Amino acid sequence: MKILLITATSVTYELENNDAYYTDEYEIYLNDKFVTKTNQNVFSIYDLNPNENYSIILNFKNKTLKHNFKTLNKKLIYLKPSSEEDHTSLVQAKIDILNENEVLVLDGKFHIVSLFLKDNISIYLKKNSRLEGEQDRTKFPILKHDEFLNGYPLGTWEGRADDSFSSIITGLGTKNVLIYGQGVIDCMAQNGDWWINHRVLRIARRPKGIFLHTCENITFEGITVCNTPSWNQHPFYSKNLKYYNVKLLNPANSPTTDGCDPESSSNVEIIGTRISVGDDCIAIKSGKIEFARLYHTPSKNIIIRNCLMEFGHAGVTLGSENSGGINNVKVSQCLFHMTDRGLRIKSQRGRGNLAIIENIEFNNIVMKDVKSPFVINAFYKAGNDEVDERFIRTYVEPSDLTPSFTEFKFENIVCYDVSYGVGCFMGLPESMIQHITLKNIEISYKKDATAGEMAMTPFKENYFHAGFVLENVKKLTIENVHFLNEPSQKFIFKNVNQIEEK
Repeated sequence: MKILLITATSVTYELENNDAYYTDEYEIYLNDKFVTKTNQNVFSIYDLNPNENYSIILNFKNKTLKHNFKTLNKKLIYLKPSSEEDHTSLVQAKIDILNENEVLVLDGKFHIVSLFLKDNISIYLKKNSRLEGEQDRTKFPILKHDEFLNGYPLGTWEGRADDSFSSIITGLGTKNVLIYGQGVIDCMAQNGDWWINHRVLRIARRPKGIFLHTCENITFEGITVCNTPSWNQHPFYSKNLKYYNVKLLNPANSPTTDGCDPESSSNVEIIGTRISVGDDCIAIKSGKIEFARLYHTPSKNIIIRNCLMEFGHAGVTLGSENSGGINNVKVSQCLFHMTDRGLRIKSQRGRGNLAIIENIEFNNIVMKDVKSPFVINAFYKAGNDEVDERFIRTYVEPSDLTPSFTEFKFENIVCYDVSYGVGCFMGLPESMIQHITLKNIEISYKKDATAGEMAMTPFKENYFHAGFVLENVKKLTIENVHFLNEPSQKFIFKNVNQIEEK
């Protein structure tokens, strides 16, 4: 086991194994006292004392694992809610005077509009503490599309500049922040009109749960963020971000409430996290073409490991706003449960020639009751897209609007209870997917499944218990792909240049 994070009052560990999110149940002892049992690969222990030595023991699979650690030496500054109805000013005042040798401990229920982070602070949300969000949109500050910070527009929406409400937690160019604990940040969107006619602009675009604009070295651990008006987490042109053992939760029927959407961000770790939302659980983005041409910034160096993703449109998605490119993404040891799709790349003509998606690896993953586990879709049609020349299925002369797709590896993956089909890989005729590797994949089909669309395109092609559908692919490598029950058709090829079976 290894330490992911030590704070003044907590520690977070990750077991080093090949299991996906869950493992065999084990016991945890702290200073020889029993703490709890768990079966998760990532766990945390809270309410420790600052600047103190501890010894941890795990009884795991007939083995005893031992480790010693020391908590950080910081002063705890406690804050309880006042009698005021709005606690924004109370908490903000404490944040503003907090120094890097202190930890602000929030203990109780706080009603908040927007809190703005500052550099070099730590905030600890104790168990049963809550930040509860405001519903009156006229009280929210507005991040304007024509005001800039560090060269980027303050207001942003789905890959473009647009006026947006600030979030319950907002970081603007902030560095070195830690927010952790067992508390809850509940935006309470179910009590407002945020999810009603959600595409209608009312003053400004909907807030996210947590918005990070050009931030660096930000860590979230343990906290639950839920019921967000739109995306739960939105890092925007930020770097060195860590999400450890957090919970990002929105109702399955809440619209466009993605879990975590790093946009043109780099060096991001999402480990031990549970995400259950109304849209893509994780959606890695890099803006639409205007941002790409201005800033030339891909999302890159992203690690997603030991996560549980449930009930979203997809487990891990790349796009569809990917005009700046996406590279070096590794997804491993994750469990996907009842998501519509599993591992999903979505793009379209018009994203531009900087939209290069490359070095993408999905390894050691379990999917249960996922309708379509693998999708690469260069003809992605969003719900508000017009059907136009972007979706012509025949060859179009390449231009500076043409995206490209390189190497994709899908290895050591188990797919239980597939409904529509296992994989749909659709490149553009003029920009074919260069290479797909399918290795060590085991598949079974759901008995009471219905037919449906594997990929969201204008073509509305339905499949039932299909295998792999490939169109406009230069090379396919297949090694040890095993069907536990017979598909309607194992492979459907259209314009696939080379097929290599090992």
